[in-house]
Amino acid sequence: MGNKLDILRDYQVAEAEAAELDNFCAKIKNSDLAADFLKVYDEKRRSVINECRNLQNILEAIEAAED
Repeated sequence: MGNKLDILRDYQVAEAEAAELDNFCAKIKNSDLAADFLKVYDEKRRSVINECRNLQNILEAIEAAED
């Protein structure tokens, strides 16, 4: 039963965090700060996508070398 209670507690914590994030997003939705956040997020997202592509290319090269 302990696992069920742990999962329930984790769910409640996650639900509270999600509500807090929703509230924060609603507060900054139309602000300059939101635009700055979105710009940084987009730059980071592009960086991560490029890194994934690089890693995929490396993995493909390793697989080709193994054949």
